[in-house]
Amino acid sequence: MPRRQSGPSPVMVVLVGAFLVFGGYFVWSGLLDFLDDQGNITAQATREAFSTSTAQSSTSTPTLFAYVTHTPLPPCMEFTVSVNNAKLRECPQLDNIECPHREIVPYGTELCIYDFVPGSDEWYIVELNPGGAFRDIVYVNIEVVEAIDPTPTPSSTSTPLPTISPTPSATPGPTNIPSPSDTPDPASPPTPTPTPAPSSTAPFRTA
Repeated sequence: MPRRQSGPSPVMVVLVGAFLVFGGYFVWSGLLDFLDDQGNITAQATREAFSTSTAQSSTSTPTLFAYVTHTPLPPCMEFTVSVNNAKLRECPQLDNIECPHREIVPYGTELCIYDFVPGSDEWYIVELNPGGAFRDIVYVNIEVVEAIDPTPTPSSTSTPLPTISPTPSATPGPTNIPSPSDTPDPASPPTPTPTPAPSSTAPFRTA
């Protein structure tokens, strides 16, 4: 008759040992968290709730993108090359070392020119990509191109001279009225002047 073995089975021993190891680990981790939170047992739940609300708010708020706007450019003026070959340069200079040419265009090539280079009256700003989404700017000397539809030069108009206003004349003073004179009026008769009568003189006698 075989003898029955007493005691737990090896499988049960392994399972109990595993439970003890994992249980001890979780108990130790909880104790450390409790000490870190200074005895506040709701700290972990508060942290989880805050992280959940933050994640929801971050996913629900759409991200706004600001699109880049370009400064509008002046209208394109049509020019044509008036020499055999014209050099389009990287900068408005004739120095081939500091300012090499980008391209050489033949006679009759139409160019889109914006305006003069600021501060210079010898170089034009040329756009090589007038209808594109990006700008491709070069420079050309004014001596090698001419306008297809030149703008009429304003005529010199004579400025009218200022009108001379007449100066005020001196106002004449009051007229002197002559005072009555002693000249007799010829229409009135003369007044007779009384003539004294001769007096009788006594005769002179001598003794």
